[in-house]
Amino acid sequence: MGLFAINFAIGAATGIILEFEFGTNWANYSWIVSDIFGAPLAIEGIMAFFLESTFIALMFFGWNKVGKKTHLLSTWLVAIGSTLSSWWILVANAWMDNPIGMHFNPDTARSEMLNFWEVAFSPFAIYKFFHTVTSSYVVAALFVVGISSWYLIKKRHDSFSKKSIVVGSIFGLIASLLVVVSGDSSTYQVTQKQPVKLASIEGLFIGKTRAPIIVLGILKTNVPINDTINQFVYKIEIPGMLSKLGFRDNNAFVPGIYDLVYGNQYQGIEPMFKRMERGTIAMVALNSYKSAKSKSDTSQMNLALTDFKANCKDLGYAYINNPLDVVPNVSH
Repeated sequence: MGLFAINFAIGAATGIILEFEFGTNWANYSWIVSDIFGAPLAIEGIMAFFLESTFIALMFFGWNKVGKKTHLLSTWLVAIGSTLSSWWILVANAWMDNPIGMHFNPDTARSEMLNFWEVAFSPFAIYKFFHTVTSSYVVAALFVVGISSWYLIKKRHDSFSKKSIVVGSIFGLIASLLVVVSGDSSTYQVTQKQPVKLASIEGLFIGKTRAPIIVLGILKTNVPINDTINQFVYKIEIPGMLSKLGFRDNNAFVPGIYDLVYGNQYQGIEPMFKRMERGTIAMVALNSYKSAKSKSDTSQMNLALTDFKANCKDLGYAYINNPLDVVPNVSH
């Protein structure tokens, strides 16, 4: 209970700081997406955090002060509240990875929610949630087994400790299997929606058919993204596994960083500068729309709005000066 309280206090403190940072560090971002991003975080605070923070007092201080059933109920409500907190926080996080259920309003220059349920139950959110929570369950099971084993070594609470080890072990085994399933689904979503992230995670500079997954590897520093030979100091890989995980096909082509930045016409992958061009067109059209609106020029507004809608999906790429800016420092 004491260790749990420490974890809870650290989580609450860092969470509150993060909420302030949305306004202090990322104020522009918060203003543009708050119609969507703020909703799951507000629900988390009202529905989940208040639930767990209220009943943690009964759970922590209620020993021998409330009935056993009331104490057990409080413990369950803390667990449920914590799980609900992770759900809504990960909904917000998943929306940043894959913005759906929304549109960009050129009149307000803000992203606005169109479908709450699409945001709340996106595949990204579902798989992130199950992978995060089941991973936490594995850690919790190891924690229970570890403490119980310590009690056995010290010859204290033997009967209770043996039962705890059985429960923790079974629970942990089931959770570890669910981690594998949810992790596989998460990999598939990242492959489909965030190919640069996948290529960066795996250090895949040049795309391959039957792309291997790197089980263990040491990447060289400052490797050019067009380097096809001298990328790793040492690596152990499983051939075809990345293709299987990402596309459900051992022989599928997995694009590398070079393909995604400079394009691959044979695989139908357009170069990044094309998205930058469309983003620039969208930005110019948005400015033209605002200018025409201020002058009440309806015909020019319609023309600008047509151009904007055709290219608005890539609006953010207007702020990129170099195609390589979309790539993290993989080899540093």
